[in-house]
Amino acid sequence: MASEESGDVIPQQDGAAVWSADAWNGADTEISPEDEDGGEYDPESVTISSAPAPIIERPASESPRPSKKPKTAGGFIIENSSDEEEDSPPPAPAYTSNTLKPAPLEAQTRPFSHSPVQQDATSQEATSNSPLQANNEPVPLAATPVAATTNATRLRLPADIVGILEDRIKEDPRGDIEAWLALIDEQKRRHKIEDARAVYERFLKTFPQAAEIWVAYLDMELSLDNTVEAESIFTRTLRSIPDVQLWTWYLNYIRRRNDLNDPTGRARQTVSQSYEFVLNNIGQDRDAGNIWQDYIQFIKSGPGQIGGTGWQDQQKMDVLRKAYQRAISIPMASVNSLWKEYDQFEMGLNKMTGRKFLQERSPSYMTARSANTHLENITRGLRKTTLPRLPPAPGFDGDQEYLEQVRLWKAWIGWEKNDPLVLQPDDSATYRQRVLQVYKQALMALRFWPELWVDAAEWCFDNNIMSEDGQDTGLQFLIDGLEANPESFLMALKHADRIESTQAAREDDVNKAALVQAIREPCDRVLDTLYGMVKKLKDQETAAVAKIEEEAIVESAVTGNADVDDEDEGEIQEKPSAEAVKKSKIKTIQDGYGVQIQMLSQHITYVWISLARIYRRLQGQGHGRSTPSVGLRGVFIEARQRGRLTSDIYVEVSNMEWDIYQDGVGTKIYERGAKLFPEQEDYFVEYLKHLHAKRDFTNARVVFSQTVKRFKEKPELIPKLKPIYAYFHGYEARYGELAQVKELEKQMADLFPEDPSLVHFAARFATDRFNPITTRVIVSPTRQMRPKGIMQSVENFSLSARSSPRPMPQMERTPQPQFSQAVNSPKRPFQSDDQDEYPPRKLARGVSPLKGAAGRRLDQQRRAQQGQGISSHISAPTPIPRDLTFLLGLIPPAEAYRGHYLSTDGMVRLVQNTPVPSYGEWKAQKDSASHSNAAGSSNVHTAQASSEYQPYQYSSRDSPGPSGRPASPFGGMSRGMTQVSAPYRNSPLRPGSSGSYEPPPAVYQAPTTSQFNPLVQNLAPGTAGFAGWPAGYPPSTQYNIAPTQQHAQQYGGYYQ
Repeated sequence: MASEESGDVIPQQDGAAVWSADAWNGADTEISPEDEDGGEYDPESVTISSAPAPIIERPASESPRPSKKPKTAGGFIIENSSDEEEDSPPPAPAYTSNTLKPAPLEAQTRPFSHSPVQQDATSQEATSNSPLQANNEPVPLAATPVAATTNATRLRLPADIVGILEDRIKEDPRGDIEAWLALIDEQKRRHKIEDARAVYERFLKTFPQAAEIWVAYLDMELSLDNTVEAESIFTRTLRSIPDVQLWTWYLNYIRRRNDLNDPTGRARQTVSQSYEFVLNNIGQDRDAGNIWQDYIQFIKSGPGQIGGTGWQDQQKMDVLRKAYQRAISIPMASVNSLWKEYDQFEMGLNKMTGRKFLQERSPSYMTARSANTHLENITRGLRKTTLPRLPPAPGFDGDQEYLEQVRLWKAWIGWEKNDPLVLQPDDSATYRQRVLQVYKQALMALRFWPELWVDAAEWCFDNNIMSEDGQDTGLQFLIDGLEANPESFLMALKHADRIESTQAAREDDVNKAALVQAIREPCDRVLDTLYGMVKKLKDQETAAVAKIEEEAIVESAVTGNADVDDEDEGEIQEKPSAEAVKKSKIKTIQDGYGVQIQMLSQHITYVWISLARIYRRLQGQGHGRSTPSVGLRGVFIEARQRGRLTSDIYVEVSNMEWDIYQDGVGTKIYERGAKLFPEQEDYFVEYLKHLHAKRDFTNARVVFSQTVKRFKEKPELIPKLKPIYAYFHGYEARYGELAQVKELEKQMADLFPEDPSLVHFAARFATDRFNPITTRVIVSPTRQMRPKGIMQSVENFSLSARSSPRPMPQMERTPQPQFSQAVNSPKRPFQSDDQDEYPPRKLARGVSPLKGAAGRRLDQQRRAQQGQGISSHISAPTPIPRDLTFLLGLIPPAEAYRGHYLSTDGMVRLVQNTPVPSYGEWKAQKDSASHSNAAGSSNVHTAQASSEYQPYQYSSRDSPGPSGRPASPFGGMSRGMTQVSAPYRNSPLRPGSSGSYEPPPAVYQAPTTSQFNPLVQNLAPGTAGFAGWPAGYPPSTQYNIAPTQQHAQQYGGYYQ
């Protein structure tokens, strides 16, 4: 084997080395190739040469003729390659399109041109001993275009509708459902029953859960009175398809075959059993309301009288009550009408027992009704169909609608799993039946969505769901899902994982081999499907190219016959143009099919990678060729023989060989892959990582230098050097010398001039998680992290006028130009000067955006307008008229206000220092004050007032005088508060009371800060409560009471 060979392919280098841009100049600069790596790890007879593989193109109507110049074709020079093995000498061209010519240079540089996917003469397909060629043996060259053209361009007459539809079905059997349905209708129209039956069977083999087509098939058979076929359809479908329409047809068929007027009663018993069978299987469906109503009517029509006293009457009432109770606990559209009928039924028999039964069943009915409402909201927009559609590719027409249907089905399934009907504790069988039924209905509509099959299987595995015949329901979901999606990588590996997880492998090789074969079965199904799809695409590509060749030949023949004697120079210039158009068409077709084939090759490769991991787990490293394959190496050999591999499998197998077994074969696999994929940059990055992991630094530099040199030879490959340079530069920056790092940065700057100069330097110190060069340090959070304002303030000047491309309007002179600055008012837009001649009649004043709710509404409107493509006036405000700007400028600013302000601090201190007594204390204090006033009323205020004061002419305390006595700050508030000071309230000195005395308003002076303002009782000395009152006003001593005693009496003693 190759692992037994000593030494590496690239020799170690010991002398002093100098690293340059093109190569590693050391003691030995060449990688010594080995034509025979030894053993089975060599791709058989595969070499990569610089000469492109020739492409043979011949028209269908011409045969090759001997050529006098076998190495030239149409002016192109053909280089002979040692890998080319021709069975016959190269043909000479008879026409321009009938040539043997090399692939054009642009074809060599197109994507996938050097991968085994695109080149038929390279990689695994180029070998004469490859089993892929044995399986896909090419047709002789002269016959290939003919066969392809015959199949592809075979035209049918417009009257041949059946043939046209058959071609459409053959081309796209799972996607073109319309062709299937049209073909069925056409066969029925022609009264070809056998042909129609055959089309039905073919269709239902592809779509086995299409209940609508099963019903149509059943209708056709019953219309022909073919009961045997009808019963066969029921046997094949009822258990596996939970569709209400199909089960309804079954009931109708049973009732049609059984006459209820049978005197023996057997027919009624058969129909009753059929109803029970149907309801047990489909009765939980939300669309089964009609079946329940039919069943209830069937019971009512039976023998016996509701309300009777006989045993048959009682039996009928029990059966009917049981049916009602089962029906009203199911969330369906007819649950309300069924509850009303049940209510009438129970109350009509006996009101006392009826209320008892209704009360017992009312919670179930309420739960079902609310669940039905919730279910209607969840499934709004859901299309319940049994004709599945293939999911559109992402980004193409219908992809979002399809994903929306997937989301709705998953929401319904999740709702059922949450058990809103609370069935799991008491009736777990019904709970499982409901969830399983929703899964099956979802899979009828989303048959080609593999994730849903896997989800259903996982739920069955978690809940141990088994079928009636003892089969694992989850495993059956995986089998059916793989049958529906034979190309699904997910379905195959999930099935293989289930087999590997449930079947324990024994130590002997025989049992391990049996387990491996069981695991391979679903994977082989996918591989066969994918290889078949690749072959089909290649056939289509060949047919399309042959068609273009035919069209070019016909066009050139027509042009040549028309202008056979015309030797004008302009006509000579037309022929290269036609040839260029033909080549362009062929290249476009080849590129399109190449993308599809490359995608399929990726899937094929990853299936083989998964199999390689499974084989290694179960059978280890393995050995050489064997049948069946054994171990990692055996499956890798088999994969290479079948072909259509990408470089990923070489990377994976090589890493497993080295990381697990420390075997040098991993390096040889990388070397062989480098020859098969010489222009895949990602592969060489992995190759370099492998060499660095082996600590083979010398060969890593040699591989890097030679790869860079080879890529530089083709300018179109230079962009592919970026990931190679990025990896090698990062490795050298961490572990290499500074001179080498700078040399790499210089080369990168020359090769990629579009990159910023700092990028390569920053890459030295950056990691995948953090870049210390480009990440800025926050020095001043207040300045560097200020949030972006949503709206400009009225105090700030708008810069939109400066940045606007419109010319600035000339400002006119105003009486006060210092206040005529244009500002952005958030209330109304600013109008330009050209609108001043025709001002609007009415300016609609908007809600102030400075308020919270109004601001939010304005912001929502602005966002909505921006979402609809309408520019908001906030983002582009219109200036207000000049006169209004001048008027706003005359208004003094807020700081110029010198009036009275409410002292919020004083208010808070007042509330804080005010003792609030409990109700009991307040009541006792009030009563004691009333008794003391009543006892000492004769001794209070007996002194006569001085005659020097005039009598007070106003009766109300709050009445203003001529001098403008200010109202008490507690005047309005005292009316809404319960007065606590009874002595003051009953005192004759209180203003407005009988016998009271107050000074006249004319001589009444302004109160001090402490006389009528208890808010400032506790203020610090020198602090005025009201800024407008004189600070030096002497304290009042009127009423012959000291200020402290006066306030204590006036406010009930709570402000002392």
